[in-house]
Amino acid sequence: MKQSVLILCAFTFLFKPVSAQGDWRLEFLHDAKVATDSESLRKLRLSDDKTAADLSRAISQLGTDQREKRQAAYEEILRMDREMVLAHLRGLPENSEPEIRLRVNMIRSRIEWMEPRDKRDLMRVAVEGLLYEREHPGKTHPSRQMHVEFFRQPADSLRKGYHRMVWRGDQGLDGSVADGSLFLSGKRPQIEGDQRLVLTAQSATGKEAFPDRLRIDVKIGAKAGGEGGYHVGIAVGRMRALFHPGHDGGGFRFQPVHDPGELTSNEDMGFTPKSHALYHMRVETERVANHRVKLSVEIHGEEKSFRTSREFDASDIGPLKEVSLDRSGRVGGDAIFRDLMVQLAPR
Repeated sequence: MKQSVLILCAFTFLFKPVSAQGDWRLEFLHDAKVATDSESLRKLRLSDDKTAADLSRAISQLGTDQREKRQAAYEEILRMDREMVLAHLRGLPENSEPEIRLRVNMIRSRIEWMEPRDKRDLMRVAVEGLLYEREHPGKTHPSRQMHVEFFRQPADSLRKGYHRMVWRGDQGLDGSVADGSLFLSGKRPQIEGDQRLVLTAQSATGKEAFPDRLRIDVKIGAKAGGEGGYHVGIAVGRMRALFHPGHDGGGFRFQPVHDPGELTSNEDMGFTPKSHALYHMRVETERVANHRVKLSVEIHGEEKSFRTSREFDASDIGPLKEVSLDRSGRVGGDAIFRDLMVQLAPR
């Protein structure tokens, strides 16, 4: 990994800033019952090390007549080092076999979109980072600031926060965590209300604000009920990007966190987000010229995708002191979130 990455992570333990508690990579490997002495880590790295020859062999299997072998090759490539795979695929001439050409394009698209990392990816990064720092005393690997939130630890209430995230919700509102998902409840004692589970820059990085470039990824959706009367989304600073699950066309818009007024009108997403389906939502921020901030949003489903970007005055967004997962609006379905990832200074 060449970019600085921050991923908020918790499995069965609580993460704090590195300076406060030590190394998340060691805790992650201990949790996975993996020995962390250098010799054991080197053996693990070698056993998981895939080469360009392995990649070429797997690509050739994408055109086999046996469906099981094709799928196994596809999944094997997705487990390999992403930068190696992308570099190799970009240098390949277009294959004459339609099946291979189709699957290569699918793999390239999926890797470039890069879904939040799974445990296998994290283990590889943890091993590489620890070995790099042991082999290069005094140098720091980017993985030192890498964390992922899989919402593994159940919680009946979020009013006291969840791991390093803090709760902000109108009176009487709450959320919970179960089965690897965060739920912001749609059953509430009042008609209108906001619920936010917030990651602050201070708790995540020890600094007052996140860097000028930031990327947030999460799987997001909602249960059925109250379609069109509430919305879910991601907030960055004082700005939220949101859509309406189950509502015709999704009704995407940008809106201030603490103001019901709209900064943009509802925009048709080209599809209607289904209830009980999870979509991969990405919000990326970048400060540009003339005191402006560009927000780019992508929402991907199994068959349809939506993309948009807007520039706003920096004062509309304010300091990038926090990001959050949001549900706002009326009584209706619970908002659902899985696999949160925050990257600093992405490419």
